[in-house]
Amino acid sequence: MALTAFEIGKLKIAAHVREELDRAGISADSIRCKSGGTHTHANTARLIVTVDGSPTHVDFKAHEVEECEVIVAGEVWHKIAGFIDRLRRSE
Repeated sequence: MALTAFEIGKLKIAAHVREELDRAGISADSIRCKSGGTHTHANTARLIVTVDGSPTHVDFKAHEVEECEVIVAGEVWHKIAGFIDRLRRSE
């Protein structure tokens, strides 16, 4: 069974965030990218990064995630950069 553009995008976003955290010198306990369920809408992916036991999240709309099927760029890249900056300031 092949992965959808949405599923591939979630994986790309998580991998990109891992790289950016490493560059920023932030050690994450976990990085998860979830969708559906009781805490997120079906057309939303929630990226949850836990640092020192404290989870922080940012949400992406389905079209943003699907745009990342090949590479994380554009508005999503900027959203992630802002998210990493917030994590850096909270350390």
